[in-house]
Amino acid sequence: MNLGIETETLEFKKSTSELKEACVSIGAILNKHGVGTLYFGVKSNGDIVGQDISEKSLRDVSQKISQSVRPQIYPVICKEEYDG
Repeated sequence: MNLGIETETLEFKKSTSELKEACVSIGAILNKHGVGTLYFGVKSNGDIVGQDISEKSLRDVSQKISQSVRPQIYPVICKEEYDG
């Protein structure tokens, strides 16, 4: 499955190992547009590669964003499944 192409308000990261880069992207998206979406487990070309996500992973993402993005934001962080 493919989610399409990245845009100024839609960003893809292959895994949560790219969390630092994701925070930079979030800051850029918010500075320009005020709202956006970032998906982990998706290649830059939009192909879904997936990723096993635990509750700890979700907390880690939330904490890193909270520590990295100023002014502080309150993102919606959730796990989504595509085709099982």
